[in-house]
Amino acid sequence: MPAKILVLDPLTLIGREFLGCTDRLDAIVGEYDFRHTDLDEEHQIAEIAAGPALVPPLEDPEELDGFDAIVVASDGVSSRHDHLLAYLDDHPEALLVDLSRIKNLDGITVPSFGASDPMERRLRVAHPTLVAAAKICEILTHFGKLGGTLAAIDPVSTFGREGVELLVNQARQRIQGGAVDRKILGHILAFNSVAVDPDDLQKEASLLLPEVPLAVTHGLSGSFHGHLGCIGLSFSRSVEPGEISEALSQADGIEITSFPLSLDTVPDNDWVLVTAPVISPDGTQLAFTTMADGLRVGGALTAVDILEATL
Repeated sequence: MPAKILVLDPLTLIGREFLGCTDRLDAIVGEYDFRHTDLDEEHQIAEIAAGPALVPPLEDPEELDGFDAIVVASDGVSSRHDHLLAYLDDHPEALLVDLSRIKNLDGITVPSFGASDPMERRLRVAHPTLVAAAKICEILTHFGKLGGTLAAIDPVSTFGREGVELLVNQARQRIQGGAVDRKILGHILAFNSVAVDPDDLQKEASLLLPEVPLAVTHGLSGSFHGHLGCIGLSFSRSVEPGEISEALSQADGIEITSFPLSLDTVPDNDWVLVTAPVISPDGTQLAFTTMADGLRVGGALTAVDILEATL
């Protein structure tokens, strides 16, 4: 039976991407409803395949009742999210899928890339670089025990439309030689990259890939879109470049590319783009660069994967 879902904040970048997945959503969703968490009282208008739809503000926890799933696509946190938290406290059976990865939901959600235990009812989409790493490791575990490192570098679109606009303003102010008056999560990212605390991402990697021990680092870049990952893997035996490339070519959602690979090729791409593996002289160490559109991989498409697995 087609599901009835409520989308919270459908007009964000990630919300629009999610509603744009109509070819797959039509198979599982029969009815949508919408609410927004902006502090203004105005109704918004969302465009979906069936046409325009009103998006009233979320005013009461009871407005979230009666849905097969609640999908959160917020850019940030407001006091209206208190209604969501109150509803979830009173309804432990409610299915929540969080695309937003906002901090006030971290403590009550479990990361997922669509292969979750169906008993879990509070799920958030896994970080895009971890989704890419999981696709690679799922194939390469056939060659034996894996371990290694992962460097994840996020673009400003991670912070929604406001993050993109702030980056433009920061760049203009830096070019003009002025002081930057507004920062992105406390950082100046225009013409810059920042290493940030990887603790949350490390914990998520351990939950998602318990059989593949990874040491994780996390960075923020001045790129508009596209998640960059640098993956290093070690093997207990020597492997050949050809057998690795052949194995990855058979993996779902992965496209092996040639050098050079640019983030400009990533937007609106449903695949994880992976460079040909670089292998150490003894054949036991591999390095890859991955790129993905985090609004889709580890975003809207991953949310659809989760819904397909749980509804």
